[in-house]
This record gives sequence, structure tokens and C-alpha cells, in this order.
Amino acid sequence: MAVTVRDALSLGGLQRGEVLAGASGLDREITWVKVLESPETLDWLAPGELLLTVAFAIKDDRSAQASLVKDLARVGSSGLVIKPQRYLPEIPAEMLGQANEFGIPLIRIPEDVSYLEIMAPILERIINAQNAQLRRSIEIHRQFTHLVQTGEGVEAIVRTLGELVESSVSLEDPAFHLLASHSVPGLTDPHRQETLKQHGTPPEVQRASPIKTMLREVVEGRVAREVPAFPEYGLTARRIIAPVMAGNEHLAYLSIIGHPTHMEELALMAIEHAATVLSLELIKQREVAEAEDRVRGELVDDLLAGSFGDDANAHRRARYLRYDLATPHLLLVVDIDHFAKVIRERQYDEDKVIQVKHRLLQVVVGAAGRKHPRHLVAAHSDSVILLVPVAAGAEALAAGEELAARILEAVSDSDLGLTVSTAIGRLCTTPSDFRPAFQEAQRALHLMVRFGKKEQVVTYDRLGVYRLLAQVEDRQGLEAFAHRVLGPLEAYDAAHGTPLLHTLEIYLQRHGHLRQSARELHIHLNTLHYRLRRIGEITKLDLKDADARLDLLLALRVRALAATS
Repeated sequence: MAVTVRDALSLGGLQRGEVLAGASGLDREITWVKVLESPETLDWLAPGELLLTVAFAIKDDRSAQASLVKDLARVGSSGLVIKPQRYLPEIPAEMLGQANEFGIPLIRIPEDVSYLEIMAPILERIINAQNAQLRRSIEIHRQFTHLVQTGEGVEAIVRTLGELVESSVSLEDPAFHLLASHSVPGLTDPHRQETLKQHGTPPEVQRASPIKTMLREVVEGRVAREVPAFPEYGLTARRIIAPVMAGNEHLAYLSIIGHPTHMEELALMAIEHAATVLSLELIKQREVAEAEDRVRGELVDDLLAGSFGDDANAHRRARYLRYDLATPHLLLVVDIDHFAKVIRERQYDEDKVIQVKHRLLQVVVGAAGRKHPRHLVAAHSDSVILLVPVAAGAEALAAGEELAARILEAVSDSDLGLTVSTAIGRLCTTPSDFRPAFQEAQRALHLMVRFGKKEQVVTYDRLGVYRLLAQVEDRQGLEAFAHRVLGPLEAYDAAHGTPLLHTLEIYLQRHGHLRQSARELHIHLNTLHYRLRRIGEITKLDLKDADARLDLLLALRVRALAATS
């Protein structure tokens, strides 16, 4: 992708250029092109920049002429293109000598070649190359991010990196235990063979002073770098190593082994992206493992069952797990929608059911961990129960609803092919609160199931009249009642294209307040009066009668519950 001086000699006006000296530097990379207008230009020159000049700035300054190429070498310039005819008819021998000495190409161009003829094609190539590199970087980042979002895991990230750069890859933790690897035949030097055999870097290699120094510099630098081979320790292949970091914590070493020379730039770019997403994946895996460890203590099960003894005992067990149970918690129950039906229709065997439940646990824990890294989790039947610490106050429920929505989105974006509903129980401030909160959340989910709802976020406290409706076993009777009350209105709207049912709903939601209802419906007050009169005529109910309004409100609630989401 880089443009070298040699490449530039085949572009535009430089095709007529003559290399007078410094031919050994023709493979220097050009990062940009600048014009020498004054001696101060050298102060602004950056590494890799090609300098164009007519020598006006140095025409009468012998010392500047003598030191120009040396100064260019000092700043890492890629070369000097000079049009000397007008101001410097004869190029000093010092300049030619220094060009050869420092490998700075010195190129003479005819007087009739304009700067634009030189700059335009070179800068076009540079910008196109940078654009291609940016697109490639975005695509690589997208690939690795997708792997994390879909929960493919560490092995998939390492394998994808290896396939991208056509090289062997290894991932080792700070203690040099092998976490994942990808092998390309023919690229397994003795060290790598021993690493795979022992599932980690051999101790004699770990203890080697030059390697310890190199690895320390890699971690302190926090960026990927190409490191030298150490053939005396079996490291014969060239490699790139990147530290996998999370903040200031070093999580792992990521190594590309024996990458092809022509892919070095791609390898450096790809390993940086891979190291970033690996840090996320490793942190996520660690949080999952910690959550699983806490669950093994059976504290969550006992809290949900109310079998933990007294509150002091529950707090003592939590402290043993390095967990603070004194903080207010929200309880969320995440349940697979109609899982029995899914199992039957997809003909899942027992192993597949277990796999799906375990995958759901991973997705839920991953979604919760991003916002609430410290939480308790348990798997019960088709559900995942989360106990999430929150700040007490009015914001607690909002935090729970935000987390529930994130969980629904994570499950939807995953490879599960399922939907879930999430119920939020009451705020738990003591261990004794968890059992009733769990029971309330279960009732709320049961209500959603009874009415065929899916992908819901519900709270028992906000169910209101729905809780009463849930106690009625005769669902058909409820739906018949709703149809009897609202059926004529629905039929009228369907036949005439009117919004009377919607008008009634807004009117009842606003407790019969006419002006508020008209404002929300964006209609004139007279229009609202007309619609309410027609609703009364069609339903044969007096909207001023409290019992009639209660019937209509209940019918609307039953209709909302019966509608599939």
C-alpha cells in the first residue's frame, strides 16, 4: 500500500526525473510532499516527506547547501527533488556525496516540469492507499466485533486473526499458559511446537533474560511490535507480539508467528484490533466464571427460596463470596418465551436443550456484565435470575428496565434464534425481600404467557388491573366480554375508517378530561364531542356512567392482553 520513491519515479512529472545520487534510498516510503520555500521549511518537515525545491531558499547560502541533505536525513525525509537550472546551475559535490552517504535520493527534474505534475499523482496514490487502509481497518474491526457480539469466544477470534494474516497465532496468559492457538502448516518453529505440547511457553524460555526484557517492553509500550528472533531459545520465526490489556491490567500475550513479509502492515493492524476485542472477551469470560463460582455457593438459590436462615447468616455467606448483599438489589427473571413449544416444534433433544440454556446464561451474563459487572446469577429451569445491585431511589426501576431492554436486544442479536421476556421484581433491601420479589416476577411472566405475549419487559407493581384479570381462569369468557363491549365499535371503525376505538382509549386514559384528550388526539374539542357521542350510540353505553366506563376500560385491557405482540 505504501508509495516509495521508486514508485514515484514512474508517476507524472517524475518520469522525467534523473536520480543524481542516493539511489540506495529509492525504497524509502513517501508519506507526503512539501515544497522548500524558505530555510524554515525544514523545521516543519515530518518523516517520510518528499521535498521539492528550485533552490531559491539556499541559492546564496553555501553552508545551507552543504548541510541540506544531512538535515533531510536527520528528519527522515524520503528524498529531494530539485529543479536547479535557475538558482543553482551546478549542484554542489557535498550534496551529492551526502545523498549517497545517507541514502537520500536526489532527483533532478527539467525546468518545464511543474510541481503539480509531480505532487498530484503521488498524493493521489497516498490518499487512495490511506483510504484503502482505513476501509480495511474498519472491516477488520467489524469482523472481530461481530465475533464478540455473537459470543463466538476466544478461539474464534484467534482463528480469524490467523486466517486474516495467513500465519500461526498463539494467545497466552501472563503466566504463559496457552489460552488459544491457530496453526499454519510449516510455521511451527521449535518454540511453538513445545508451546503446543506443554500448553504454554516452556519455563526455560520464560526465564531467559532477553525475552523477559522484550516482553516487559511490549507490555509497557501497550502496542503491537515486531520482535526479533531468539534462535538460541528455539524462537526462529519472525513474530509480532501485542499485549492484551484491560485498563492497566495485563491479561495476555497475543503473537503472530512467521507472518509473510508482504503482509506486515496488515498483521500490525489486525493484531491491534484482535487484542482489543480479546480483552473484552477475556474480561467477559472472567466475569462469567466469577458468577458461576458464586452460584455454586447456593446463596442465590437459598435467597429465592427463603431458606437462608436469618439475615445475618445471608450477609455472612455473601461476604465469604466477597459480595456485598447490603446494597439494594433488583431481581430480574429472564424467561424463554414459550420454550416448551419451541422444544416441541424444533424437536430439540435433551443435550440441545441444555446447550440452549447454557448459551442463554452466557448471553444474559454478558449483557448484564457490561453495565453491572458485580451481580449474582442463577439458572432455574427455562429462566435466568439476576440479582443486580442498584442505587436506591426512583432511578432503580428505570435502571432495571434499561437492563431488561439490553438483555432482550442481546438475545435477539445472538445466535439462539429465541425470544425472551423479562420480569422485574420489587427493590430488595434485605435478604428477606428476594423471595417475594422472585414470586412477583414469576407471576408477571406467567400472566404474559397466559395471554400469548412475547419479548416483554414487565414489572408486577405496574400490572395493576391485569393482576386481577390473571386470576380469571376463563380466558375465553374474558375475550367474549371484551368482544361484546367493543365489538360494535371495532366493526364500525373497520367499515368507516374511523378512529373511534383509539379515541375512547385516550379519553379513558385521561380520566374523561376533554381538553387533555383533544390535545393528545390533535383534534378540536367539538370533534371530540362528536366522536364521544357516536361511541355512546354505537356501544349503547353512557360514557358519563362510572360502571359503563369501567366496563369499557376492562374490555380495552383484555383486548390489549389478548393481542399477540
